[in-house]
Parts: sequence; structure tokens; C-alpha cells
Amino acid sequence: MADAGFFKGTSADQDRRFSDKELKLLKTMKFPPEFEKKVDMRKVNLSVIRPWIVKKVIELVGFEDEVVVEYAMGLLEDDAAPTPDPRRMQINLTGFLTKSTPAFMSSLWQLLLEAQESPAGVPRTFVEEKKAEMRQAKAGDSRAIEERDRRARLDDIRNSERDARGGARGRGRGRGRGGRGFSDDRGGDRARDSGWGNRGGTSRATSAPLNFPITPTSFPASSEATVALP
Repeated sequence: MADAGFFKGTSADQDRRFSDKELKLLKTMKFPPEFEKKVDMRKVNLSVIRPWIVKKVIELVGFEDEVVVEYAMGLLEDDAAPTPDPRRMQINLTGFLTKSTPAFMSSLWQLLLEAQESPAGVPRTFVEEKKAEMRQAKAGDSRAIEERDRRARLDDIRNSERDARGGARGRGRGRGRGGRGFSDDRGGDRARDSGWGNRGGTSRATSAPLNFPITPTSFPASSEATVALP
């Protein structure tokens, strides 16, 4: 499937011309050194490679081109060629990805080399990216917890201040004139005056009759007062 002859309707002569052109390109084009290393696709987990190809094609083409994705996957899934030639893949994909093909193939082949070295067939790059994603998610959770605790502390402080202000207002009620326990700053607690204590007239203490007898010796001799004796 990697050969240009996979197109339907081509004759043997056309297949030969395509093959000759491909051979010329293989001789004239420059390829990265990692293309010299072979990849056994039987050791690669293609289920994790396909999403990467889809994402990369969208970045290069601008939309999800299923034709390009299926063609690239077909080149990797060819049971007749479990060790595909990256140089031929690049030549065959150039018609779709044009000048972006070398960068695409270089990144793809590096991932495939990593995948065949992994027991799970997963590229090491994917594993590291997943770890970084998990660390970032954990850091985000930690920040969320810290923010929640900070808000809780602020709420506690506000509630304490509100309770303190409410208690101060409650203690201030009931003070002033007429309240219980009123004390005069000028003389301490005083009994209330009814208002009739010393307003003219005779006090109760002097209005009572004298109950002792009056004798001549009750007054001195020099007194000018004359007392009539019985």
C-alpha cells in the first residue's frame, strides 16, 4: 500500500513510472538520520498514535481531513510491511501535506521509535505529557482548596467582628435617665424627693406638741420672756 500503485485504474507502465519517480526522489531528497532506524509496527500501540495523527493533520491542514488520516494509518497498518519505510511514507504524503510533510514525518517517526521500546507500545513522550497534565490538575486542586480555606477564614473573621459590634450595642441599651440602677455622679445613690419636703410651712418634726412640763427653772432668770404659771 506504500507504493504509488495503490491508486485504482493505473496500468503496469504507469506503476513502473511512479516507481521510477519514487526511486529518483529517494536518491535526491534528504531525510533525517532517525529514518535509518526501523520500527516494528507489531510492537506499537496504534490506538494512541491515531489521535496524535488526527490532531497534527488539523494543525497543518486547518481541518480534520479523514482522507489524509486514513491514508497515513493505512501506511502504518500494512500487514505485508510491518516495518514501513519512512522515506517512502514522506514521499507519498507530500501530495497532501506539501511542505509540512518533513516535519510531520520526523515527529511521527520519533514517536514510533519510542513506542516500540515501551512494553505497552506507548511513546515515552505521551507518558510524560500525561504526568505533566496530572501534576497540573493536582496543582489546580491544591489552589482551589487553599482559596476555599482562605475564604472560610475571612468569613470567620467577619462573623466575629459582627458579633462583637452587636454585643457592644446590646450593653449600651437601658442607660440614661430613669433607668434602673441610676446613680448621680455628684453624690452617689440618692432617695428621690417628693417635692414637698421643705417648701414653706412647718416641717413634720416641729409641728408635733411638746410633751414635757414647763417649770420655773426651765428658763434662766435673765430671760426677758414671761411665762404664766398655773
